[in-house]
Amino acid sequence: MARRKGDAARARAERAGEPLGSVSQPTGPLVPGSAACLRCGSTELTRIRMALTDGRQVVFVSCPACEQRNWFALDGDGTPLDRDEVVGGDV
Repeated sequence: MARRKGDAARARAERAGEPLGSVSQPTGPLVPGSAACLRCGSTELTRIRMALTDGRQVVFVSCPACEQRNWFALDGDGTPLDRDEVVGGDV
């Protein structure tokens, strides 16, 4: 029987022992301040870990309900970073 397109990819995915990461399903503990939206309180947030140009590790948090966006330092106290700290004051 001829294989259908995508059969090989599905077979590889079924054999994979470890699930791939997901923006909507982060692994590990939440960064302080990123559990709920600071504006509306929603917990359905998008969280993306990244490094700033100065090397600091942060998590970007976006709320699809009210469009609030914040960045939190991974080693911070839960206080959001100022926009200028993230993108620089020259932008």
